[in-house]
Amino acid sequence: MLKFTKQVVATVGILGALLLPATGAFAYTNPMTLSNEWSNYGTGDPFVMKYNGKFYLYSSTGQYQTGVKCWSSTDTVNWTYEGMCSTDAATYQGYAPEVVYWNGTFYMYTSRDGTGHYVLTSSSPTGPFTAVTGNLGHSIDGSVFIDDNASWYFLSAGGDGIHAAQMSSPTSIGSDVVLGGTQIGGQWTEAPTLIKRNGIYNLTETGNHVLSTGYRVNLATNTTGPLQPFTPSNQNPILLKTEGSQVGLGHSSNFIGPDLDTYYTVYHNLASVDPAGYPIRHVNFDPIGWNGDKMAVYGPSNWSVPNPALPNFEDRFQRASIGTGYSNLNGGTWGISNNFLYQNAKGSTALYIQYENTFTTASDYTAEYNMKQVSKGTLDPRIGAIYGYVDANNYGVAVLNGNTNRLETNMVVGGVWGTQVNTALPTGFDITKLHNVRIEKSGATYKYFVDGLLKETKTSANLGAGKIGYMSSDNEANFGYLAASNKVNGSGIFDVYKPIPGTIQAVHYNSGGEGVGYHDRTTGNAGGKYIRSDNVDIRDNPEGGENIGWNGTGDWYKYNVSVQANGTYNLGLRYATTNTGTQVKVWIDSTDVTGVVTLPSTGGWDNWQTYTIKGLTLPAGNHTIKVETVTGEFDFYTLQFNAADNASFTKTDNFATAFSNDWNWSGGNWAIESGEASIDNVGKKTLGSTGWSDYTVEADVKGISGLNSGIMVRVQNPAQGGAGNDAGLGTDFYQGYLAVLSGSSVSLGKQNYNWTTLASTAGTYATNTWYHMKVVVSGNNIKVYVGDMTTPKINYTDNNNPFISGKIGLRAHYAHTHFDNFSVTH
Repeated sequence: MLKFTKQVVATVGILGALLLPATGAFAYTNPMTLSNEWSNYGTGDPFVMKYNGKFYLYSSTGQYQTGVKCWSSTDTVNWTYEGMCSTDAATYQGYAPEVVYWNGTFYMYTSRDGTGHYVLTSSSPTGPFTAVTGNLGHSIDGSVFIDDNASWYFLSAGGDGIHAAQMSSPTSIGSDVVLGGTQIGGQWTEAPTLIKRNGIYNLTETGNHVLSTGYRVNLATNTTGPLQPFTPSNQNPILLKTEGSQVGLGHSSNFIGPDLDTYYTVYHNLASVDPAGYPIRHVNFDPIGWNGDKMAVYGPSNWSVPNPALPNFEDRFQRASIGTGYSNLNGGTWGISNNFLYQNAKGSTALYIQYENTFTTASDYTAEYNMKQVSKGTLDPRIGAIYGYVDANNYGVAVLNGNTNRLETNMVVGGVWGTQVNTALPTGFDITKLHNVRIEKSGATYKYFVDGLLKETKTSANLGAGKIGYMSSDNEANFGYLAASNKVNGSGIFDVYKPIPGTIQAVHYNSGGEGVGYHDRTTGNAGGKYIRSDNVDIRDNPEGGENIGWNGTGDWYKYNVSVQANGTYNLGLRYATTNTGTQVKVWIDSTDVTGVVTLPSTGGWDNWQTYTIKGLTLPAGNHTIKVETVTGEFDFYTLQFNAADNASFTKTDNFATAFSNDWNWSGGNWAIESGEASIDNVGKKTLGSTGWSDYTVEADVKGISGLNSGIMVRVQNPAQGGAGNDAGLGTDFYQGYLAVLSGSSVSLGKQNYNWTTLASTAGTYATNTWYHMKVVVSGNNIKVYVGDMTTPKINYTDNNNPFISGKIGLRAHYAHTHFDNFSVTH
């Protein structure tokens, strides 16, 4: 039983200095090339874990090599090569090693030569790891998830989706089940990573083939558990890029970054393919922003962006003495040894407390503690975390009690202890091994995590801001990395510099409060969705997460942005309003880049549309975007910035002897036959710029054998399937729209690496007959003409997250097709 009694105050200043962390203002650029990477292989399948305040990165073993390499970092930007952490035979061509720390042991899971998994163990994150099992099977890309009740699960890759199995121990894996809703595009699906946040299981996975530029990351979620079916996200894919210098993005894993709050995704890109056909890959990091329960990846970025933020306070105890930055309550024997703070007084039930006296948290914060018992006394041995410390009569404790095997929490307010809450720790919990305690305070809600598992949630308005520290009673104990951040529950994303091009969640406006991050003319949150403690009106959005609501005349919101390059951009504003005269203006820093723009009524507050504001001139680098309401009222959800090419021109191609130089991507066996473009079987071909928005495309189409062919518009991210050369497997690998002729209809569909039919009109279209097609895209409206160039066969407005720009193209699906007399007018 944890006995809380009023203690005697004995504050003591101890000589020494505590170094405060840097601000994280420097810059990094994706992809990163780490020192001592595998030659001709790089760092594929990266995985990051954190232990005692330091991050460790592991990657797949080079082809025909044995061993796993490891790097460490305190900021996830500057990585130190730690050497080969394993040379065990089980790591021969080791696929996707992942490391889990549990109860004093580090467990590595890797698939030897892709033929099933082995478990290796070590007492250190840098090894040496040695195999403790034989081949346990379960395909490749094994990933361990530990639920809050300490149940273990093993996830792995499969042709029918992600597989999962319960684990009876860290070295024993049960039988697989196939997780419904996890197969990507009916193809091989790999690289699962499962994180649980606010009761939602978020499973990220990678699909297609590592040698395809269309390698991509999808998200699926559920609320029922790791072995239950998942629902694919309507945002998929959440990470994709197929053209340029950073392509083939995937095999991601997710972790909480240096600021203790912001999630990051780490993934590799396909840099090149060596002469033997093996991929050369490098590591990339991008932040994740949570809009309610909606996961949004702020990436990919491949230009200089600010470093991940560090905590507001951290201490690694890398010095000889404690220093004056700490104060003591109730005595004890304190010191520093081997980068640990220690206390070794036993024989008393007094709470010996050492708290950091130079930093006070904000009212909302996240704090991290690391501790272990070295030896215990006979009275009531306990170790724990101190938070919200104001003075000897006002603070909270989160205690690990090895005798009772439980977490014990309580608060003393005004010298009076509250009611102690006891929560069982996992069976076999060894308090003599280093354990991590994490405390999140948001408003009056406290969450207590032990070794990453949520063990207790409670509400108390009795403590606010305060200091942090460690506690020991009747114990000899070691205390490791200590840190605090004035960020909690995803608030760290607010001040992250969001990439442009990219999409920004409206609710991720800058911190700083009224007049700094935003201006709202009314008090209180009219929407009642208090995801932020301010007066901005926020409500649930039917498309997921939340949006800013009741945004009226004079209101404005600021967003930190990192612009890739000097240039012109189009902004797709996702909004809803019943007002007909709402006007907005967008600024970058102090420059108006749009003038006054009038938003059409959407006809209802839950009728969401995207309005494209064209021609924003933005300078490269780090800036602040401001969205201002000039007059009227509207709700808004996202800001989508695309690089733009708004110049007027006409381009033609009659395919006399060759394709013109304007065609810039091709998949399939395209050829010129008798002065006509020809594709036999499956293929697509694109022309122009991804910055084109509104245009008219025309072409003659003739089916030689079969007819399933047509014109693509607003095409982004085209790719081949399989190993990057299979037009059939990659037939749906693009984003955009397709106007397609078949023998019985003309149809319009939307392709987001997953086909959706938008509209169709019946008709009879024969092979060996020319049909003139015209597609006109203007704003969110698409008109499709066949034969009759006056009356469209299809007139469709896409208000469901439309693509606002992209190239044009030609496409056929299992049909020998000819095209001629092509033109595009922009």
